[in-house]
Formats: sequence, C-alpha cells, structure tokens
Amino acid sequence: MYINNTPRLPPCVKGLIIANVAVFILQLLPGGIGNLVTGIGAMNPVFAFGRLQLWRLVTYMFLHSPDMLFHILFNMLSLWWFGVELEDIWGRRKFLVFYFVCGVGSGLFTLFYLFVNPYVIVIGASGAVLGLLTAYAFYYPQRQVLLFGIFPMRMRTLVTGYAALSVFFSLTGGGGNVSHIVHLGGIAVAYLYLKAAPAAWIWFNSRVYLWRSRRRFDRMTKK
Repeated sequence: MYINNTPRLPPCVKGLIIANVAVFILQLLPGGIGNLVTGIGAMNPVFAFGRLQLWRLVTYMFLHSPDMLFHILFNMLSLWWFGVELEDIWGRRKFLVFYFVCGVGSGLFTLFYLFVNPYVIVIGASGAVLGLLTAYAFYYPQRQVLLFGIFPMRMRTLVTGYAALSVFFSLTGGGGNVSHIVHLGGIAVAYLYLKAAPAAWIWFNSRVYLWRSRRRFDRMTKK
C-alpha cells in the first residue's frame, strides 16, 4: 500500500518511528541484552494483569520481532503513509492521544489469551497502526490504495476486509503467529473512539461551562 508521496515527516510520526527503530536496535544487541529488552517490555496477560506490570500495555508497542525485519518495516511504513495526514488534521496532541489509545486499547484485548494461552507474548505497533488505518478510512473512505503495490482498493474496503480476516482468524486460531485479536482490537478501539470522542467532548465541555457559570453566578450573588 502506498499513499503519501512526500518525504516530510511531522514531529509525532517522526518521533514514533525513531523510537521504534531505536528500540529495535536494542533488541538486536548480543549478550542477552536484546532478549532482556524484549522480555521486560513485551505484552503478556499474566504479567501485565496478574502481576500488575501495566507498563507492558505501552512498551509492547515499541517492540518488534528481531527475526522478522518485515514486521517493523511494514508498521513504520504504514505509520508514515497514514499518519502524516492525520497528524496534519489533528495536530500533535490529538494524534498522540489517538495513537496511544489504540495501542493500549488493543493491548487490553490480550485478556482473551488468559482463557486460551495465558503465557503468549505479544509485541508490535500493529494495533496502534491499524487504528491509524481505521481513522484514515473514516476520513477518506473512498480513497484508493494499492494493496501489495498492485491491486487498487478503497480504504473502507481495505479496513473492513482486514477486520473480517481478524475476526475469522481470532475465532479459528489460524493465521500463524500473528495476534489477530490485537489487530481487531486496534480497529475496534479506533472506530469506537472516532464515534464516541466528539460526543464525549461536547458533554465534557458543557459540564465545564455549567460549572464555570455557576461559580461566576455564586461570586456575583455574594457581592
């Protein structure tokens, strides 16, 4: 898939790519250092939820398989292709909030593994990146991308198809060593966030406005 023609990288996208690449280099270090980095940061439901090592909900997003260069390459290219326009639309703060909400939210879906494979290890930025794809499809549903650089496909169709495959493989246990439940989580959290966040902000701002109005009224009546 390819969308963005410009080499420009806005601050958040650039920073996330640098952070992921830097951590990946640490994972490649010899002498057991790389394994230690992966072991401390990887997402595992038993350690994260059973032993309250909640930092794993964040750190797992910056880890990738040292044996699969394609893993980090695909995620970082997707972050670039889809993240640049979204950061331009939202600004830095909203972009980062959305990225981490999708990443942490998709990590929460590993609770599913407590019932089937509690000691599974999950790493990768795919949940957060798929959240970005979902947001991109939300804003540009009819925009076409080239799947595998060959097949033209609309963004809405691409994300819908990916979600359907994630549901299928999650239920059947297929799809190799890919955590499809986490991928599905990234798409689901992104969709719910995009649908619910505007209404939530309107409600929150209305409550703040009422609170400030009451305080102002109380000050005026006391004078």
